[in-house]
Amino acid sequence: MNFVYISPTFPKNFYNFCDRLKNKGVTVLAIGDTPYEQLTDEVVEMRQSVIKDFYTKNLFRIDDLLKAINCIEVDCKDQGKCCNISSNKLAKHFEIPQLLDGIGDDAIYYIGSVDRHQMYSVYFEPSIMNFYKYRMRGSESPYVYIEKTPNENNMYDGWIFNAPFVKYISVIGIFKDLRQLTEYNCCKDPEFLDFGYISQEVKNRLTKQKLQYYRQNYQPPASTSLMAK
Repeated sequence: MNFVYISPTFPKNFYNFCDRLKNKGVTVLAIGDTPYEQLTDEVVEMRQSVIKDFYTKNLFRIDDLLKAINCIEVDCKDQGKCCNISSNKLAKHFEIPQLLDGIGDDAIYYIGSVDRHQMYSVYFEPSIMNFYKYRMRGSESPYVYIEKTPNENNMYDGWIFNAPFVKYISVIGIFKDLRQLTEYNCCKDPEFLDFGYISQEVKNRLTKQKLQYYRQNYQPPASTSLMAK
């Protein structure tokens, strides 16, 4: 049996109906009109919870969650806002979506040239960055400092050093809120945002959560005898 549903996200609780039909063996074909960037915070937070839970239990490979943004534009910005440096000099600057917290260095896999021929060293702590900056060996190699305090655009600021002619970079990582990825032209394909079994687990947990809520708040109708009294 096939079932076509128009706008499954309106009203908000009707996506549960589609999910239940699927579990009963019905082929549900939904025509949605909600862009990914308009997903509710509830969905995004549940995805983060699922990933952290699976990560702690070692139930997936990190590679399954990595997403590449291959079109990040590089501009120039006062490096005085970077790394506790007091300077009016401009430095190569870029913005990336916030990384998923709670999984350490695994949240970032690659930052470097778009063709993947040049990988940059990545630092999140100014003290560690400065230690490697002044070492003799490899001091001329490109490196990046990322400030993990969100900026006015709710993104992370990044600065590039020892790569003077770069205009675009590629970043591969595990991002906190995939709605931020839709800001980039190279991340518009809906399949790009699909995580297979992770997405299914998010649906299952949200459905269970909603069902528990409805059961707890369900008030059975008064019986005929009580109404007569």
